[in-house]
Amino acid sequence: MDFNSLGNGSPFYVLRKSDRPTLEVGVVKSKSQPQPKYQPQAVPNAFVGTGLQQVVTIVATINGKDETFPDLPINVEIAAKGNDTFSGSREAMLQAVDAMIQSSKKALEMVEYHKLVKVEGEKMLEMLNPRYAEEKKQARTITDLEKRQAATEQKLDNILAILTKLDTPSPAK
Repeated sequence: MDFNSLGNGSPFYVLRKSDRPTLEVGVVKSKSQPQPKYQPQAVPNAFVGTGLQQVVTIVATINGKDETFPDLPINVEIAAKGNDTFSGSREAMLQAVDAMIQSSKKALEMVEYHKLVKVEGEKMLEMLNPRYAEEKKQARTITDLEKRQAATEQKLDNILAILTKLDTPSPAK
């Protein structure tokens, strides 16, 4: 059902794709009359209303609160603005949710590939750019030295603890 066909009491679906995707179902409370999305310019001898996209504003009650959804095209079943997708059609929203799931599945399948691209790409950069290779070598050397210093400090702490135990006189019996 396109947005122009929705009436008061019609179901209204909102798919919010923010940090955590959620689907909210509400009901249409009111709908404006169709109007041009853009106001026509005052042009002499121009045909008024030709080729202009018509939109409506829908107010829907979702989770007990009224929300306004402006500029929804009248001749479509589903529309998206920012991270949100709107529809008055359950079937259209099912397709949108399925598309979101399929997109995420594809992205998850590509994770290992992109990890390899990162590792292999760094190697390629080192091959192609001597300055980059030298910077990476210096960074590895510094990291290695920091690890060795930490290990040496740990060994010294262990030796100091042993010496402290040896230096401490035992209680007299």
